[in-house]
Amino acid sequence: MLGALLPVILPHYGRDYSDGGTLLFLQFIGFLAGVLISPSLSAGIGRKRLLIVAIAAITIAYTVMGTMPSWALMVVMTIFVGFGSGIIESSIGAFTIEFAEEQKAVAMTKLDVYFGVGSMLLPALASLYIYLNVWNLSFYTVALATFVLLLFWLRMPADSSAHLHQDQQKDAVASAGKPRYTGAQLRLLSIFVLFFFVYMGIELGMMNFLPSILIESISISDSAASLSVTFFWGAITIGRLFVGRMAETMSYVPFLIGSALGSMVLISALALFTSPIMMYLLIFGVGLFISGLFSIGLVFANTLMPGMVERTTSTLIAAGGIGGSVLQYVIGWSMDRWSFGPTLWIFALFALILLISIIIVQQLKSADSSLRAGIESKY
Repeated sequence: MLGALLPVILPHYGRDYSDGGTLLFLQFIGFLAGVLISPSLSAGIGRKRLLIVAIAAITIAYTVMGTMPSWALMVVMTIFVGFGSGIIESSIGAFTIEFAEEQKAVAMTKLDVYFGVGSMLLPALASLYIYLNVWNLSFYTVALATFVLLLFWLRMPADSSAHLHQDQQKDAVASAGKPRYTGAQLRLLSIFVLFFFVYMGIELGMMNFLPSILIESISISDSAASLSVTFFWGAITIGRLFVGRMAETMSYVPFLIGSALGSMVLISALALFTSPIMMYLLIFGVGLFISGLFSIGLVFANTLMPGMVERTTSTLIAAGGIGGSVLQYVIGWSMDRWSFGPTLWIFALFALILLISIIIVQQLKSADSSLRAGIESKY
């Protein structure tokens, strides 16, 4: 929402795009703080109360932002929005993985489908309000939606609340019994941190730089170039309708390897074609191939590190958030220095890193299984 409104927010406050970049970065800082603090707060006050706090923070922040307050207060409210969003994403992701005893990948991809729908609809709504010259209503609309969500959450049936409390107690017992990762798990976690760091660089980088890449490569209009983001997110949303069952059928490793390999090939092809139709088809294909990398990767990581769902989920989402922020600077620098061609090859390199990461994880997993089998055979 904030990115879609920047072109009108900044002139209203007499600010330039460097201030807009600072605003987005501070929102990310709030998001990162929410993700990192979520496990400890969840253990202390319970997941239901934590989510109530997070939703309330977003509702209040967007209500204040709708009044168009001073720039300083707008910045503070942006941090609150990021903080609440970070808590919600990590907490709901962890809860979904825990609650879905079977077909976790299906559950996570269903969740991500609605994330994709929101990513398409909210900017479109903001564009409509901008067109009608009532763009500050964007903030009130989101505040109203989150307020309704808050009411539903507060009125959760008692048996559902009890279920959440029991889950929280189980988490606490698991954390007390196994407070630290083993050496093998830390090695796996470090590879997954790299995976999510790079993945979010691809997703956010493609989303933010595709229009510029198309304008420079095939000289199309601004409106047609902006349509590429709709193609990209539309493909991701469609893909997420199916990737959960595909991953459960194929098993996680072949699915992730195929997705990373397909993404790398199609991104590389983008650097070789200049036909508008072909480029839009390739963009759609890239969206399909990367659609399951986040959710399936998150589920796969948690299956390899059982009993650490809350911590693993928050760590990997935080890694993705940092990667999405840092690697966009790399992509922007590449666009300024080398233009679109080398930038697309950088995207392909990122996809190659994802492919290598999954292969290394599989090798570590196989080595650990062989070692366990050898120890058991001795006894």
